[in-house]
Order: sequence, then structure tokens, then C-alpha cells
Amino acid sequence: SLGKLNYCLKALKIKGYVKIQNFQKKKNKIAAIQYILTHKGIAERTKLTINFMSRKMKEYDELKKELRDN
Repeated sequence: SLGKLNYCLKALKIKGYVKIQNFQKKKNKIAAIQYILTHKGIAERTKLTINFMSRKMKEYDELKKELRDN
């Protein structure tokens, strides 16, 4: 839901992972909000990606071993 999304985005902002900017209303354009990943957010995202890839590579090796053993 939109409320849940806003709640999560605010938490990311508090942690310093996301910067929220408002665009100014310009002629023939509607106002919008921009969410920017901060340096801290990029570092955290990198750690999460490395952990994810490590788990997936381990999972692949285990599946490959299991298939080889059968």
C-alpha cells in the first residue's frame, strides 16, 4: 500500500540510506518527489548484494554436488 511504502521510505531516510527531494512545479509539469540513494545507502546495498551473491553461489555449489552424488 502507499502508506506502507511511505513508512518504509521514511525509515530509510532516517537511517541515512535515502535522500528525498521535491521537484519544483514548473510550467506544464506537475510536482514530483525524487528518492536518491545516499553513499551510505549505496554501501549498504553493495553489502546486501555481496551477501546475496555469496548465498546463491553456495546454493549452486550444493545443488551441483547433490546432482553429482545422485
